[in-house]
Amino acid sequence: MATPKAQKPPREVAELGRPETPEETAARKAENSRLYRARKTVNNLIYSLLATLGVVAIIFFAVPRPDAPKNWEIDYVAVGAGAQSSVDGPLITPVLPAGWRANVAVLGRVDGMPTWKINFLTPADDFITYEQVFGAAEANLPSLLGVRSLTGEFTFGTGQTWSEFDNTSGTDTGADKDYALATFGINDAFTLHGTGSKEEFAEVAQAISRQIAKVTP
Repeated sequence: MATPKAQKPPREVAELGRPETPEETAARKAENSRLYRARKTVNNLIYSLLATLGVVAIIFFAVPRPDAPKNWEIDYVAVGAGAQSSVDGPLITPVLPAGWRANVAVLGRVDGMPTWKINFLTPADDFITYEQVFGAAEANLPSLLGVRSLTGEFTFGTGQTWSEFDNTSGTDTGADKDYALATFGINDAFTLHGTGSKEEFAEVAQAISRQIAKVTP
């Protein structure tokens, strides 16, 4: 027959110098349970706060902000500086103020001639495509801009004269661009075409003219 297990003596209370009573035992256990629940509540609160901060951080980094560059934007000035060693003669890159962006900046070829091309997005979200065509002459303009009639000329402060080809009146000339400007210098042709306003075209043309003037002997 199994020997009965000896009952554990009551816990002695150090402050009293005697075993604690059943009432004191119950009170102690209740207090320990209360402290455990309190600690657990604080821990849960901390975990909840950390989880909330994590969600806020994810939202902050996931939502696009207006002052952050778009992932399609290109630092065309840096691209141009790197491309200079790949071409003969000066590579002209207009420097435009804040608000202008570029989504294309590349060396290529048009009708067998090397080109430096930048596609600008204007502050009004229209586009103006700029091309420096190395070695091109006036005879190459129809292949560069399409068949269109000359509608005017502008000479900017640097003395660079630009030819205007305006197809914004609605007349169908067969050209695939609404408005275009072209000029020649340092043995190259410089063309602009797109949907920007005439004021925006003039801003780009003046920036190009300033760069041409810097390298013209």
